[in-house]
Amino acid sequence: MTQYYEARTIALAGMQQCLAQVQQIAWHGNYDAATIDPCLNSLFIEDSESYSAVYGGVDKLQEGLNVLASTLGQDTDKTAMERLRYFATLNVLTKKFLADTNLVSQVSTTLNILQSEIHDLQSQRDYVLQRLARLYQNTISPFRPQLIIHGQASLLTEAQHSNAIRALLLAAVRSIVLWRQAGGTQLNFLIGKSKYLRHIDHLLT
Repeated sequence: MTQYYEARTIALAGMQQCLAQVQQIAWHGNYDAATIDPCLNSLFIEDSESYSAVYGGVDKLQEGLNVLASTLGQDTDKTAMERLRYFATLNVLTKKFLADTNLVSQVSTTLNILQSEIHDLQSQRDYVLQRLARLYQNTISPFRPQLIIHGQASLLTEAQHSNAIRALLLAAVRSIVLWRQAGGTQLNFLIGKSKYLRHIDHLLT
């Protein structure tokens, strides 16, 4: 049971890291490349020796773990509540996505093609974000309920920002898929907060 909770915690940290950067872009118009890269890279790793390896190691999820701890804490602020709403909607969308095996196969094929085109993420980041954004828009976005991202309208309408947000939402879906594969459910998320917090403490030390 312990190993499953650790895997779920890592996947949730990956998801929260994505959503925290979505908020940063939506409200402030910037992101931290070192923080989003593990999220983006997770989309291209289908088989891995561990959940942490999907993100390049636990050390790449420090922000996600801290954000997850804040989200699960007693004094949940407005920003954390916003992430919880995003997570709840994305979880529903992910369930619908996984139920469509043809769509899952389509996404996997597209990601494999894109991976073959990436030689250096840093120099190709804008191109990668654009392609991932289009993939999210064509596959996940049509499902309902619609996910509404809050932020400054002037920032949300800029292509570079909307591309980064959609790419990170696709990466968040990837993390939710991993969480569900490890046995994650909305119920054990709600009633197992203390277990998640213990594993966060362990992973941060």
